[in-house]
Amino acid sequence: MSESQKVLIADSSKLARTMTEKLVKKIRPYTDVFAVDTVAQALDKLQNNRVDLIISALRLPDDDGTKICQYVRENHHYLPVIIVSGDVDARLKDRLLTTDVTDYIDKAAGQKGLEIFLRGLLRPDDQINGKILYIEDSAVVAHATKKLLQNHNLEITHTINVTDAKEIIPTREDAYDKFELVLTDYYLKNNETALDILDYVRNDLGLDKIEMPFVIMTGDENTENQKQILNLGANDLIGKPVNQEALVKKIKFQIRFTQFHREKNA
Repeated sequence: MSESQKVLIADSSKLARTMTEKLVKKIRPYTDVFAVDTVAQALDKLQNNRVDLIISALRLPDDDGTKICQYVRENHHYLPVIIVSGDVDARLKDRLLTTDVTDYIDKAAGQKGLEIFLRGLLRPDDQINGKILYIEDSAVVAHATKKLLQNHNLEITHTINVTDAKEIIPTREDAYDKFELVLTDYYLKNNETALDILDYVRNDLGLDKIEMPFVIMTGDENTENQKQILNLGANDLIGKPVNQEALVKKIKFQIRFTQFHREKNA
């Protein structure tokens, strides 16, 4: 990666912040770490810095840690927000706390458990490969994008419309076994949009953001429209014309996290 990873750690305990920072830098030595002890400080860092990963306690002195998650989602960024809590109850286990939280880890797992968890998120990009369902109706754009992604060890199955994509993944099992990410243009032929395949995967197949991430390419710069796409279940957006480095980075991050989550569950 051309830029160092940037991690935000929010915890009221100085010891916990220090131990987590040491752990992050053990896994990835050149990571930049922002360590804060309140929600207000966390939001200030997010407003003024690029951040790639957030690790937050559930309870902070001035507010609930999930307020950080809400801020991230409302400001059109999809980045992982990991909640570390000592009281993981049924809501957390069932992911009922909030859809803004990417995942949680129980403090009972200790530093070793957290290390295993974070290693799956922070390992180098060159170790990432994966299988992508790619929907794009422009032959020229599709050719260039496939070539780019294949050069980064990504396996691409390309189709030109939502109807054909649905035939490739007729069941939840087919989708889960065949692919680790869906990449699609927003506007497609025959009045189809990315929302058609997004609704199918999220609601008909029942695969959530972690089980099947979506990266959607769009030229729409309207922030309200972008927010709606994210609220409907997209993981991330990439603007058009597409920045190739940003596209690869976004895709590899999503695949990296999904693969780790699948391995953890298995």
